[in-house]
Amino acid sequence: MKTKSLVGRSADCQEQLVEVGHILQTTRQTQGYTLESMATRTFIRPSLLTAIEQGNFHSLPELVYLRGLIRRYGEALGLDGEALVGRLSVPTSTMIHPTRSKDFSAAQLRPLHLYFTYIIVLITAISGLSYLLRRNAPELSALPPLDPLNQSQLQTPSTPSTPVPKAQPTPLDSPIEVEMTLTSPSWLRIVTDGTTEFEGILQPGDTRLLQAKEALTIRAGNAGGVMVSYNNNPVTPLGKPGMVEEVTYSPDSIGKTEKAKMVSLAY
Repeated sequence: MKTKSLVGRSADCQEQLVEVGHILQTTRQTQGYTLESMATRTFIRPSLLTAIEQGNFHSLPELVYLRGLIRRYGEALGLDGEALVGRLSVPTSTMIHPTRSKDFSAAQLRPLHLYFTYIIVLITAISGLSYLLRRNAPELSALPPLDPLNQSQLQTPSTPSTPVPKAQPTPLDSPIEVEMTLTSPSWLRIVTDGTTEFEGILQPGDTRLLQAKEALTIRAGNAGGVMVSYNNNPVTPLGKPGMVEEVTYSPDSIGKTEKAKMVSLAY
């Protein structure tokens, strides 16, 4: 009876996933997007997008990760990601293939032993490295402490100081130049002189150099994770973490045109 129940739930999950995949595929084709273009916008491999649209859950990860992929895919197409995920009402256990209890117990015990081994090896390596560093640098402890009020200890009279020429600021190629770096994931829309240059999700470490002649607008879903530098000025966050922020840069001023409160999505 338990096997029949699992088979029935798997069939239900298959039907629900096929229904959601059909909605995503129809919407994508209606909007004229290819799988490759959607992979670039969502950072999801084309093979996974194909498996989602075809409802092939055997080629997809566990349900908890699959929900996140479907949510991101739907929102990139302008759909309600939460509503699409809500269609998958099958419990997580239906996505796990039944295994024998003996194999399951062995799989639970082996990683625990490996973790203890890794911890012991890591502690030993750190202790050995610390000992070598202390042994190979004895001269550092023999140096006399510097007196912060005695500036003569910091001067080297034998080497005359040479004046360092001041760096001249490099002229900007455009009146508006913004360097943007992400410290956490965020959805972004970038409009340059009235033209949408980018709309999608960027990840931590992504950097963009944006230029415009009349106006440059940046709208972020997680403003605290977007660091910007306007025309070589100091780097500052676009706004507060988890908040929607829209900032417009012009040659004369920087104005914030819209500000809304919104909790950032978890990807």
